[in-house]
Amino acid sequence: MMAVSRPAELQIGEKSLPLPVYFPSISSVKTPLRPHDYLQVLSSLVGLNGQYLVSAFDLAVIESPENAVQMLQASRDAGAVTLMDSGNYESFWKDAQGSWAQTTFHRMLGAFPCDLAFGFDEQQPPDDADEHVALVVARWRSDQAAAGVCQVVPIIHATAEALPALCAAVALETGVPMLAVPERRLGDGVIERACAVRAIRGELDKLGRYVALHLLGTGNPISIALYAAMGADSFDGLEWCQTVVDHDTALLYHLSQADFFTGQTAWADAKLSFQARTLAHNLEFYAGWMHRLRAAMAAGNVVDFCRHNFPDRAFQQCAPAFEWSVS
Repeated sequence: MMAVSRPAELQIGEKSLPLPVYFPSISSVKTPLRPHDYLQVLSSLVGLNGQYLVSAFDLAVIESPENAVQMLQASRDAGAVTLMDSGNYESFWKDAQGSWAQTTFHRMLGAFPCDLAFGFDEQQPPDDADEHVALVVARWRSDQAAAGVCQVVPIIHATAEALPALCAAVALETGVPMLAVPERRLGDGVIERACAVRAIRGELDKLGRYVALHLLGTGNPISIALYAAMGADSFDGLEWCQTVVDHDTALLYHLSQADFFTGQTAWADAKLSFQARTLAHNLEFYAGWMHRLRAAMAAGNVVDFCRHNFPDRAFQQCAPAFEWSVS
C-alpha cells in the first residue's frame, strides 16, 4: 500500500483549509462575553484569522439572529471557513440535553450559513463496536441530508483504545474527508493523548486516502503542536478568549494579565476595548503559530519546531516518549 501523507490543505467546497489549522471557538459556556460579541470580533478579523467555530445551541438563542446570519455570510464571502458545532457541549453544561434535539440542530443548519458542521454526536454510544459505527453513520447521514452543501464531520466518542478502529470504520463507511474526536477521550495526560493520536493516525492511513483528524477542545498551543506532530490536523478551543498568550513562550495566562503582554503586538495602541485588544492579540499569535507550524511540517522539521518552541522541561519529556533527538 502506498504511503499516505498529509496534504497541505483540505478542500471545503470551493475553499481551501490549510492544514494543520486552529478554529477559535465561540461558546456561551465558561467565557466572559456573549457569543454575539465574539462573532463580531471574529467576523471583523477574517484577514487575520480565516476560520472559526460557533455553536448551534448558541445560535438558536442569539440576540439579533439576522445580524448573526449577516456576519457569518460576510465572513464566508471574505473567504473564511465557518464551522458549526452540534451544540451538545453547551446543552450538557446548561442541563438542556432533554430539550436540545437533533431536529433543532437541523433547523440551525438551515438557518445559519456555514461551510462545515460537526455531526450531532452521541456521548454515550453503545459498547458494541458494530452498533456504535452504525449509530454514528446513521446520525451523519441524517445530518448531511439536512446540511445540504455544508460538509458534516462525524464525531466519535470512545475510549482511547477503541478509537483507532472506530475512526477507521466510520471513515470507511462514510467516505468523509475529516472526522473528529474529543481530546478528553484520548487519555489522562498529554503524552498518553499524543500516543492515542498517533494510533488513530496509523489506522486512518491504512485506508489508502488521507482522512483529516480534528480534536475537539484543543486550544493550547503546545498541545496543538504536539498532536499535529503525531498526526492530528485540525483543532478548536476556547483558550483564545479565556486566557492571554505570551507570544514569546506560547504559554497561557489569566485573561486579566493581558497588561503584561501589551507590547508584543500593535493592538495595544488600537482604539479598542481591553477585551477586543486582548482577543486580537491572541488571534495574531495563533495565526503566526499555525503558519510556522505548517511551514515546519512541510519541511519535515516539526521536531525542531517543538524543540525551539516548547519549554525545555516539556521537550525533554516528549523526546524519549516519541523517540525524538534531544540535540
